[in-house]
Amino acid sequence: MTKKILTKRGAVSIYIVIFLTLIFGVITLSFIRIVLHDATETTNTDLYQSAYDSALAGVEDAKIALLKYHDCLSQGAVGRNGASSGSCAYIIYQMEQGANNDDCDVVQKVLGRSQEDPKDGGQNEVIIEETQNSTDEGNSESLSQAYTCVKITEETDDYLTTLKTSDSIRVIPLRSSEIDKVNSVQLSWYLNDSGESYTNSSASFPSKKFIPPVVSVEIFQTDTKSNVGNCSSTNDPDSPCFTIGDLSANNGYSNSDSRSGTDHALLMLRPVESGGTNFIPAHGAGGVIDHSDKSDNAPINVNCNGGDFACTVTIELPLAFRSTQPAEATRFMRVSIPYEQPDTDISISLCTSRDGDNKCTSYTKFTGVQAAIDSTGRANDLYRRVESRVELVDVYYPFPEYSLFLGGNNNSLSKNFYATSNCQRMDSGNVQPCNDTGAITDESLGS
Repeated sequence: MTKKILTKRGAVSIYIVIFLTLIFGVITLSFIRIVLHDATETTNTDLYQSAYDSALAGVEDAKIALLKYHDCLSQGAVGRNGASSGSCAYIIYQMEQGANNDDCDVVQKVLGRSQEDPKDGGQNEVIIEETQNSTDEGNSESLSQAYTCVKITEETDDYLTTLKTSDSIRVIPLRSSEIDKVNSVQLSWYLNDSGESYTNSSASFPSKKFIPPVVSVEIFQTDTKSNVGNCSSTNDPDSPCFTIGDLSANNGYSNSDSRSGTDHALLMLRPVESGGTNFIPAHGAGGVIDHSDKSDNAPINVNCNGGDFACTVTIELPLAFRSTQPAEATRFMRVSIPYEQPDTDISISLCTSRDGDNKCTSYTKFTGVQAAIDSTGRANDLYRRVESRVELVDVYYPFPEYSLFLGGNNNSLSKNFYATSNCQRMDSGNVQPCNDTGAITDESLGS
């Protein structure tokens, strides 16, 4: 009996030891697995970020190449095959050939960046020099950072930008090599993640939590001919000519279809979920020309019901004021968010034809407004690709955002405002009558 009892007690001890060993083994293996997984994730994150940094290095080099290219163009230089490396003739030739041939190596050629020779085991890429000399752990030569392909085009399918409350205005040239075919502009905008703090306070969006922002659009354009109207016939007939008054009034025309052109119009686009429009005609009630008259420029409701962008509207472009085609270099769109609203990405496309529902069916490219840079970066065997847009013109032109500005030590306003039935309207510097506004009121706004 004593031996049996001792045997049973010994067996229990063995079982306990085996069970605890298994438990500790599982815990140890799990811990090792977690450590190895975290180490792998850290390495992958380093490679991922390093490849991204390499792609950004390609973007920055592309910006330098663009600056050199446009600086050479401004000097009147012309591209020439066989020109010496680094000369303006060489830079212009390489940039133009690179754009025509969709060349991955245009930036390296323009800037004279050294490339790895494929015959020596390289991949025809530009090595990031800092990684070859760095001794920091995690950023050593083993990352082998480089950018492998950078493409530049100055003809883009659309114009892309982001409007912010602190940076709310863009003045965008409508330029294209086929500008004479452009009859409409497609404007799209939407609300991004920063709009989560803006809750629904409008009956226009009963089923939506967030509201797309109101967008203001102004159109500026001038005639191609100068020897008409009040312009001197001695001027160059192919250069534009206009007066300040042409940009502000209808010069005696009514807001009817009898008017065929305008040099300036202001459109206030107000998002609605339904009951609005997605097309603004050049003429007629609610059209672009109708909104060139300050006495009749009510906001336009635009249907915003999803898609790549929450809101999309097609705006038909009228002729210039004297019923001629607008001059190529003097047609602009000013796009802004006039109220304190969330950051908003916008897209503008140039339409050349529309279908029966007035939706754009074919487009032409912007020329010389934005450059698209497509850069691929590498770190070891991990690649990342980045596309950036670079402004080629000054779209941050200091356009006035407000009618009144208070500055100095005394930021106060003291001015009387009057609303009266005896209103006046200025057309080309001449006083014209306007519709009565109702009963006469007098309201003063103090400091």
